[in-house]
Amino acid sequence: MTSPEPDRFRRPKDVALILIGCIVLPPLTGWAMPGLLSPATALTLTYGVCLGIAALSLNLLLGYAGQLSLGHAALLGVGAFGASIVVDRLGLPMFLGWAVAGLVGAVVALAIGIPALRLRGLYLALVTLVFGATMQASVLRWRFFTQGSAGASLPRRLFGDHLLIDEPIYLSMVLVVLVGIWLVDINVLRTRMGRAFLAIREDETAAQSFGIDVVRYKLLAFVLSGAIAGIAGALYGGAVGLVNSDVFGRELSLRIVLFVIIGGIGRRWGAVVVSVLLAVAPKLPDPFRRYDLVIAAAITLYNVIKLPEGLAGLFAHWRRRPLLGPAVDVEQLRAIDLAAVARTPAASQHDDVLVLEGISVLFGGLHAVENVSLRVPTGSIVGIIGPNGAGKSTLFNVACGLVRPRAGAVYLEGRDVTRMGPHRRARLRMARTFQQLELFGVLSVYDNIRTAAEIRRGWAHDHSDCGRDTDEVLERTGLREMADERADRLPTGLARLLEVARALVTKPRLLLLDEPAAGLNEQETLALSSLLQGLTDDGLGIVLVEHDMDLVMQICRVITVLNMGQVLKTGNPGEVRKDHAVIGAYLGSAEVSV
Repeated sequence: MTSPEPDRFRRPKDVALILIGCIVLPPLTGWAMPGLLSPATALTLTYGVCLGIAALSLNLLLGYAGQLSLGHAALLGVGAFGASIVVDRLGLPMFLGWAVAGLVGAVVALAIGIPALRLRGLYLALVTLVFGATMQASVLRWRFFTQGSAGASLPRRLFGDHLLIDEPIYLSMVLVVLVGIWLVDINVLRTRMGRAFLAIREDETAAQSFGIDVVRYKLLAFVLSGAIAGIAGALYGGAVGLVNSDVFGRELSLRIVLFVIIGGIGRRWGAVVVSVLLAVAPKLPDPFRRYDLVIAAAITLYNVIKLPEGLAGLFAHWRRRPLLGPAVDVEQLRAIDLAAVARTPAASQHDDVLVLEGISVLFGGLHAVENVSLRVPTGSIVGIIGPNGAGKSTLFNVACGLVRPRAGAVYLEGRDVTRMGPHRRARLRMARTFQQLELFGVLSVYDNIRTAAEIRRGWAHDHSDCGRDTDEVLERTGLREMADERADRLPTGLARLLEVARALVTKPRLLLLDEPAAGLNEQETLALSSLLQGLTDDGLGIVLVEHDMDLVMQICRVITVLNMGQVLKTGNPGEVRKDHAVIGAYLGSAEVSV
């Protein structure tokens, strides 16, 4: 397996090819296409390609970042009317109109994204639906922009009074734009930004815990999607020639959503192909022409039930090879140079890497945690145990920043981080795993680890050595053979190992482990024990929440027992094992054997 290229176009000649295509393709197609396509057919295909570009814009937002928009046609509308002002009123070339349409679409999408940042799922969809309805009913009918309900003219101005009337040539220009946006889309997905989008789509909580600024990346997704949608609207408006609010209404938004779902969410070529095919539907025989949306809705329902990855996902499934991965080997993990994998840039200057002081958390009137204090010395493993509902997960989430306490303070290496969000704490060398596996499932093993490595480097820093760090962790944890596999296809043992490897590449000073042995067999648990004990040799502090008492008693220096949100006992394994209150509340009538 070879490492992906840095965050740029993989080959500089990609840009040159786009520029050459923009110059050469229109004249060639202007000579060839009239003999191949009639003007009516070329215009129909132009509609399909424009809608394919619109589908790419929604696919970037929904398929990559997981943000659903039901008012996407309004972004096409603002792009079309923005281009109309430039081309029709100012008399400038349509190419400048396309650029302005992208800019206007990005700005409007940013305005939508800011209030929708804390929304997801149905609530976000409702906000975008209201936005689309508002734009159609009011803004897109203002005379300042559109000359009222009659709409606005959008001529295909080349320069001066010269207009493009040849449909095949305009189709070729739209195809060039599609190719350019396609390449941009490909390369966005290959970058750190694209991997962050996918991580957010998979699990926002896990993404935050590894330092991804969810707010910033959601805004970026909205802006990029809006820019592409604006360009698509200008191209579509140029194909129609006269645009009004009815052209960019709710029906068009629904069509674009259907294109993405039927083609396959996150699958760019599926969305484009379906867009073109459904654009041809009005040219079908009359009995079928009236039912294109009905047929599309039926296909969508089938996809949701039987084919959630869409038509493109079906082809990918046929090509997918069976997963044959190595088993987790105890001796293999013992041979890992753990110090090199997890080494921090500098040794900690504090005796305690984590301190929780007087933490209290209320959910309604319920004290989930009440006046709990905890210290994690550098280079040690501290265990937190207790019956279900004791407050372990709540305390864990307070430590990593997912829950803000009602009272108390959190210190990371002497720094008060109580009011810091989880992504900021992660950048202070805090990493965590989850009770339920929270891998970025659609990303490969390699990209799961690399995403964490890039976030560690920070937004504005050089990422040239992230690939090297990722390769090193892959080699040292024995996951090299699985580097190209999707994370959601790994067996449990390898998935747990990947989760730890993803945390280690951030070179943490504090590692929070929530039920890391869940689902592991005896051999895999032994391997995990060997791994964790080795990690403390270089000064790493570990907090372990675990139900496997044998594992906890073997590797923890100090154990805190919680019951009903309060500390029942804190001590070494021997003291905890013999405490009668602990035995009665949690361990049962017999002592736990080591």
